[in-house]
Amino acid sequence: MNASFMNNHTKLTVLSSLLAALLSLSAQAGVYQYSPSGSGPIPQGGTVFSTEFTIPASIEHVITSVELILTFNDNTSLRGDSTGIQGLLNLGTDAGSPSKGFFSDVTRTSHGNRIYDLTFSDFNGLDPNDTWALVLWDNSTSGIENGLVSWSLDITAVPEPVTLALICFGALAAGIKLTAWWRKSSPTC
Repeated sequence: MNASFMNNHTKLTVLSSLLAALLSLSAQAGVYQYSPSGSGPIPQGGTVFSTEFTIPASIEHVITSVELILTFNDNTSLRGDSTGIQGLLNLGTDAGSPSKGFFSDVTRTSHGNRIYDLTFSDFNGLDPNDTWALVLWDNSTSGIENGLVSWSLDITAVPEPVTLALICFGALAAGIKLTAWWRKSSPTC
């Protein structure tokens, strides 16, 4: 084999390894955890309780899943149907913003509080950097008022396909320039 072929083969191998390393680093998912303030009684009779928080433009990824964890002080109205506490999770404040409705039901108990835990896929592919709003209402008539103790969101996100493509094209362009430079500077045999 001639030296020029071996030299080009080595360059391509190095370039391929570099590109694979960049792709594996940038394609990793991140989990962003938020525990917004906002708690209080959830009145019965259809009156709403609402709270919201805004994520600053700090996540350069798109959503792959959202886990909502609600902690209540009692489970009287947590029936998992339309006769108890219902909720709505919104991403954005504009009319037509993505949202997901749900019925609350206890998934576990901790320190006397009842915890409701649900993972949504309805926000997949969206930008998480916006205002998230939680709306709750209680349709029960038990006379016992539940209260929201706390809530949190765990947002799992991965790099946007556009970002990933730009990284790939950038690495490829750098590799082409590096190969052209290498050809000019390397002695031929």
